[in-house]
Amino acid sequence: MEETIEDQALDCLMEILEFYHKALFMAEREVITGNKEAKFRLLLQLYPAPTLTMTALGRLLYISKPYMTRLVDAMSAEGLVERRYDPNDRRVINIIITPKGKGELESVKLQIRKHLQKVIANLHEYDLKNLHSSGEQFIEIVSKIP
Repeated sequence: MEETIEDQALDCLMEILEFYHKALFMAEREVITGNKEAKFRLLLQLYPAPTLTMTALGRLLYISKPYMTRLVDAMSAEGLVERRYDPNDRRVINIIITPKGKGELESVKLQIRKHLQKVIANLHEYDLKNLHSSGEQFIEIVSKIP
């Protein structure tokens, strides 16, 4: 049976995932490990959003409610996030990123960027240009996926 274009696209996505895990994820792991990784991912989710509920964050991060509570407690104590009770429903706890949290996120992103710079350091300018244009196309396409 002949492979469809959907199959070919899926094969490409699988290769991208494998490459991410082998090379890019390892660069990320050089910078963030353990609990710091969970904090980074939480800050990453909060950065573009004005506020998210504990439940929404847990779902986005695939974190159980008890662990989510401990994580937010620790991050709140560090001044990275704040809890805000919903004025319409005190049972709902909204989490917002603080300026300190934004600074921490930017710092970690910069460290990851430096590691990734080492990963691509030996590529020729032609390959870097292709990586850039292909990356932009990839982002444009996958942003259409609901």
